[in-house]
Amino acid sequence: MNPPLPLPYGDRGLQAFRHLYVHVPFCKHKCGYCDFNAYAGMDRLMPDYVDALERELIFARERHPFQQLETVYLGGGTPSLLPAPLMSRLLHFIRANFNVAPDAEVTLEANPASTDEPRVAAWLEGGVNRLSLGVQGFDRRALAVLERRTDAAQATQAFGLARDMGFANISIDLIYAVPFQSLTSWLDTLRRAIALGPDHVSTYCLSFEEGTLLYRRREEGKLPELETDLQWDQLDAACVELEAAGYHRYEVSNWARGGGFESRHNQAYWRCRPVYGAGAGAHSYATDGAKAWRWWNVARPRDYIGATPTPRADGEELDPRKAAAESLMLGLRTAEGMTAPAGFDGELSRLQRQGLVRRVDGRVVPTRRGLDLHNQIALAVL
Repeated sequence: MNPPLPLPYGDRGLQAFRHLYVHVPFCKHKCGYCDFNAYAGMDRLMPDYVDALERELIFARERHPFQQLETVYLGGGTPSLLPAPLMSRLLHFIRANFNVAPDAEVTLEANPASTDEPRVAAWLEGGVNRLSLGVQGFDRRALAVLERRTDAAQATQAFGLARDMGFANISIDLIYAVPFQSLTSWLDTLRRAIALGPDHVSTYCLSFEEGTLLYRRREEGKLPELETDLQWDQLDAACVELEAAGYHRYEVSNWARGGGFESRHNQAYWRCRPVYGAGAGAHSYATDGAKAWRWWNVARPRDYIGATPTPRADGEELDPRKAAAESLMLGLRTAEGMTAPAGFDGELSRLQRQGLVRRVDGRVVPTRRGLDLHNQIALAVL
């Protein structure tokens, strides 16, 4: 039996959801660094899982206020693994049951190995207009450490196919600070990525999350510790190379070309906008302007499929101080910063003295150092 929900369903005092996240947890292989809610070897569950997604979305639509959706994001896992007919069905279901804005940003995360003509055609026909391609790297050794079962040729081919078939907005993910990854090999990865001409680039510093295979291998001494200086050199190289190629860093890990290629869905998170999360392990965030709530679904796909009437696992109400602190922490991930909430003058003054933030026209804005050391900002405000 599901526990009580953290807020009354049907409460029209809530700010309406304009952003929808849909989690697809299936993978061909779970990479060694991954601590996402993702599962390999469960492809046979895909039809039942889509059935469950449709049930949850109808349940949510009937009980929560939704307005015209500005963004839809299909993440994972590997959403591109869904067979073309099943993904087409899901995309059409969302459009049939929600008011999706004509200019909505509809993003789908894809693995190069599962980016083929039938799938790309189904994504485009279903209204996907932004592709997030999980390249992660072009260096054979770095990809082996990450346990990525794709290579540079597959990534290049998948990018070219998506572009040729009509995707005008393609983002690629890259990972740096990988054991055995030199500055030279990272520079080569950056330059090969830029040569493809993506509209958006995400550069993530590899983290060793407890419980992952990569974490265990490091603890067993099978992987070397990365030199701190090399990690900073690689981050600085990303800044130099991407800025020289015409990309601007608008968030700690994200770069976009001019012309509105910033991720609108992710900006909703950084601005603490209400987002409904559907699917196994998905998180939702709601607010009425004064209070805020967060809740999340059961994580395992089988449990999610069998959950009735709602897959919710647990949730919490955020007190005003915690909600404001989270808003400030997330807002200071972005280059535009934010208007500071009341009650954080001491923390912000210390951050300013440390050269991590500055004040510009009534806003608090992170410096380049603040973007690089955002963990220090997060610790200070949380």
